[in-house]
Amino acid sequence: MRILTFIITILCLNTIKAQRLYSESGDFYEKSKRCVVDKARLGAFYELKFRKDSTKLEDYTEAQTVLMISDKHLLFCDYNRLAFDSINDYLASSKQHKKDPKAREEWNQAIKKWTFFFVTLTDLEESKTTVQTYDVLRSYEYTYQTPQIDWQLVPGDSLINQQPCKKAICSFAGRNYIAWYTETISLPYGPYLFTGLPGLIMEIYDKNRNWIFTNNGFGAMSQYSDMYLYKKKYIKDLIVTTHENALTGYRNDIEDFDNLSIEIYNVKIEKNGKMVTPEANNPKRPSNMLELKW
Repeated sequence: MRILTFIITILCLNTIKAQRLYSESGDFYEKSKRCVVDKARLGAFYELKFRKDSTKLEDYTEAQTVLMISDKHLLFCDYNRLAFDSINDYLASSKQHKKDPKAREEWNQAIKKWTFFFVTLTDLEESKTTVQTYDVLRSYEYTYQTPQIDWQLVPGDSLINQQPCKKAICSFAGRNYIAWYTETISLPYGPYLFTGLPGLIMEIYDKNRNWIFTNNGFGAMSQYSDMYLYKKKYIKDLIVTTHENALTGYRNDIEDFDNLSIEIYNVKIEKNGKMVTPEANNPKRPSNMLELKW
């Protein structure tokens, strides 16, 4: 079992490299292939804390995320995704750049800090959102009507990042949320797909605090302003499907990772002098996705 776990761990590391959309072997770097749809005018930045396992109350993963805003589009992603792509393309641009020690270290740091693997691109005119997600075993993409959230404005006030805020609540995708929004920034947007309040969301969290988004900046998008998804041919084994199928597949990839890895990567172990496929009877892992129902 230890050998099998080691094999799957190595495969996991390799697939993460594929899903994180870079190629690096020794001194080789490959430029990211993007489909740029717009330029962001503004950026609303959010510190994200989330539990991968809801039973481990003190075990949070942290991410720095950004909501990129233009007149026609919204894009939400991990900020270190943008930083990584920029550094990666710099390293890939010439033989001299690929040897830049500072850039190589920044490249490594961006990988470590990139922890939120959903990208949402919303077309405000058509009210449609395309989502790309990657990092587990397979990558998924789906496009659907942008969810319309039924907010309830309730009594309450707070001060978040020096902005006076009012309170709202909603239910979304199987979780109940509390949001704090500020009317001093009259944009009806927020992190991920949380839109529709009479001001920018400054903080939002589910009642069990499994997912917590807290604003830590707002202003002109002075760098990394391209709003883009990755080109489909650039993402290895991308599955373009429906919202329901994508999130079902993503959840299965998390929960049944060990068993699915055996099948997907054709894992073999030595037994009685022969290479055989191990039994796929490993226990399931916990999942605590942002969306619980779809």
